[in-house]
Amino acid sequence: IVATGARASKPPIRGVDKSGVHLVRTISDCEGIERQIERSRSAVVIGAGLVGLEVASALKERNLKVTVVELLEHVLPMMLDQDMAKIVHEHLTGNGIDVIVGKGVDEIVGDTSVSGVSVGGSKIDADMVILAAGVKPEVELVRKAGGEIGRTGCIRTGIRMQTSIDGVYAAGDCAETTNMITGKPFAPQLGTTAVRQGRVAGVNAAGGYSTLTGVLGSAVTRLLDLEIGQAGLTERRAKEVGFKPVVGAVTAKTRAHYYPGGKDIRVKVVVEPESGRVIGAQIIGGEEVTQRVNMVSIAIQKGLTAYEVANIDTCYSPPVADYWEPFVTAVEMALRKM
Repeated sequence: IVATGARASKPPIRGVDKSGVHLVRTISDCEGIERQIERSRSAVVIGAGLVGLEVASALKERNLKVTVVELLEHVLPMMLDQDMAKIVHEHLTGNGIDVIVGKGVDEIVGDTSVSGVSVGGSKIDADMVILAAGVKPEVELVRKAGGEIGRTGCIRTGIRMQTSIDGVYAAGDCAETTNMITGKPFAPQLGTTAVRQGRVAGVNAAGGYSTLTGVLGSAVTRLLDLEIGQAGLTERRAKEVGFKPVVGAVTAKTRAHYYPGGKDIRVKVVVEPESGRVIGAQIIGGEEVTQRVNMVSIAIQKGLTAYEVANIDTCYSPPVADYWEPFVTAVEMALRKM
């Protein structure tokens, strides 16, 4: 079983090898960051994906001045549509994290050690720089052995996680799987995907029979006091792969609107109108995001239509849930456009 994982990408930026520049992938990387935090007052994080924003939030909680720089047009570009990403962006800036999107870092400046970064010709002071610009799968072992590498850049595998080399299986961030919605090769490089691949590869390598027919790439995180989750396709991604999606969105409360303690939650649902199937959702709120994402994941995997989701018999009690479940309400909003 090949489980070689992936390595952190080092972007081609001048000054990337200066002292004070850190990758964030291994325990050793994190130990180096931890040591430098003690003598730093400011940091720049390059990359606003899941890892970059989680690191930025953690550094802010350690009382550093933090700036995030993202080359693409909004934060969490692989996870959220721009309208939903705006909520996260505003939450970060509202908590004192500076966020720059749509611009890249021109150079990491300083003599032998970091003193800042240059973005669009302007210098941002920083005692440390964190590189969170994605990962690259470790596939050379299989490539050199004659194994096939897939379109995603990961090791191509079948539903039993077998590679093109007889008797060799692959699992984890180095291995490709299938997107459950599109049927196309997919490499979300998430822990949840890795453990499922590992279980299937292990069973088959030991002489049993197990399959993984696909994954959705469902993901969730918490940034400061905001929870963000997603399952399936975003509206943008749905259009890219050829769907003509209809979306529904709603802002609701996690408890009955009149009951104290409820928090705002925003749900955006993506529906494929020809079949009526729910093919994606993004959820952002102060609490109760994770299990709603799991509900979405079940709905997508079971091929439920928007009409079926709208008739789900959900629970209600003022201290814990409103009588209109936000996910169901968002689906109903999409139905009105169909």
